[in-house]
Amino acid sequence: MAIMIPQQPRDFDLGSLEGLMFDALSQLSDEYYVFHSYRIIEIQQNTLHESETDFVVLNRYKGVICLEAKAGQVRYENGVWLYGSGIPMHNGGPFNQASSNKYKLMKYISNSGLASVLERCKFIHAVWFPSISNDKLRNMTLPSEGDKTLVLTKEAMTDPELFIDKIYSIELASKVETKLNELEFKRIVREIFCPQFNVFPSASFEADLKKISFHRLLKEQSGILNFLDEQLTAAINGAAGTGKTMIAIEKAQRHAAVGDNVLFICFNSQLKDFLEENYHDNSISYYTIAGFACKLCGTAKPNYTKVNSILEDYYISGNFPYKHIIIDEGQDFGNEVIEEANIIQLIHDIVVDGGQGGTFYVFYDRLQLIQAREMPKFIDELDCKLTLYRNCRNTENIATTSLRPITERKPKLFEGAVKGAPPKLHFCNDLRDEKDCIDLTINELIAEGFKDIVILTCKTETNSVLYSATKDGKYHNKYLFTTCRKFKGLEADAVILIDVDKDTFKEENVLIYYVGTSRARLKLDILAVLTDDECKEILSNTLHYNGKIRKPKKDLASVLNAVGSISN
Repeated sequence: MAIMIPQQPRDFDLGSLEGLMFDALSQLSDEYYVFHSYRIIEIQQNTLHESETDFVVLNRYKGVICLEAKAGQVRYENGVWLYGSGIPMHNGGPFNQASSNKYKLMKYISNSGLASVLERCKFIHAVWFPSISNDKLRNMTLPSEGDKTLVLTKEAMTDPELFIDKIYSIELASKVETKLNELEFKRIVREIFCPQFNVFPSASFEADLKKISFHRLLKEQSGILNFLDEQLTAAINGAAGTGKTMIAIEKAQRHAAVGDNVLFICFNSQLKDFLEENYHDNSISYYTIAGFACKLCGTAKPNYTKVNSILEDYYISGNFPYKHIIIDEGQDFGNEVIEEANIIQLIHDIVVDGGQGGTFYVFYDRLQLIQAREMPKFIDELDCKLTLYRNCRNTENIATTSLRPITERKPKLFEGAVKGAPPKLHFCNDLRDEKDCIDLTINELIAEGFKDIVILTCKTETNSVLYSATKDGKYHNKYLFTTCRKFKGLEADAVILIDVDKDTFKEENVLIYYVGTSRARLKLDILAVLTDDECKEILSNTLHYNGKIRKPKKDLASVLNAVGSISN
């Protein structure tokens, strides 16, 4: 299926058959992007000029087709194109209009930061007559600006790809061939064809384009990316949702785009797998620190002492295969064994001291220090330290709920952030009641249209209420079930946080709650088994609530910026 933008056709005259043509083009394979009713507006000498192309077809390997559609019994008489009603067409007829729109699009790109792609991308115009058959077209004499090779007929309604590919096969007098790399292609989509915002595409790029759902790249993040172009080393701190991983990936891709090898190290295997699957690039190697150690040593288990020796050899020989190092979840690398072996500092010294213009960046969050006891030394020893402040992942209500148990400060959000529905805090009577509540919550989320649903436990899998009800990390063979620790660095539209009890809010555990709740983009449900006395204890001793406690469960939900729901 082609990627249709928007997902449903824009408003159109039913007589134009654009709805049927939209449906037909959607049957193209998934390497095609189809933009319906694409408009370009420019002002010349204080006069507004607007052009609209019925369909723009984009293919990374073949180029761009500007397609003008004309339904009904159109005709050409006495040098004029006429609609079936006899009314003359504006813009000199469909071929001139398609050609004009093509050049306006090329000019628009030329005036953007992507002008160079015009030398490596075909731009062709074509006309679609969905009411005219191939046989009728053969017997027609077209005006000088038209050519039958540039025409799609009604037969294209059932097999559009055959006709579209014939258009793409036309050679241009300029001999331009389409040779776009992945980064250029993504930039064309997000900067030319979808410029609603200054956007950064999410990991599931194609899926999100279908929904026109983007993570926004804020000025703050954009500024840091630009700053890092001139900075060889840096430590970038930011709370959950401030775009650390997003920036780390973009930085890695920028290095890879010029042919440099990048080593991207994180702590969690689930995050590594996600990055490898969604951001695969032959020039980027994704590893957990344990996995990288195993690769260097050729062993099934990491031997950090041996890794130290191997890295020292690389330092001396200058043959380290990576020019750039990016570390995500940097706060978790304070593990005593890793610190004692001096692994990260050695990697830093290899690329930075090698004289090859190598770079070393670490992204971290002090509030997510749940895999180690202390922050790793190498972070504190980096001279350049930057901080991200604005949350661009969560709704305002979710961001507030995630921070409430650990800080009194309000989350800093980007301008225009979605407030969203308040999280729900479901109070369950016992573990059996909690299991029933999980199913009810899933059903409610499905009814609201959510598909990306993840269940996170504040405990370990074996100590969770769902342990015996899951198989291969899935609940009902569909919904990912894992721990907050293992899901760190990832996110989902809807998160169900389970196994919340009085221990969850203790000082040694509360950061796990923060990690789990901050994974939710749009919807957060928290399931807890707590008595009234336990709620009072949490409010008074952990959350330092000074108000009068009248209804402990309702008051706890309110303090956590949530709506309380109590089982009968």
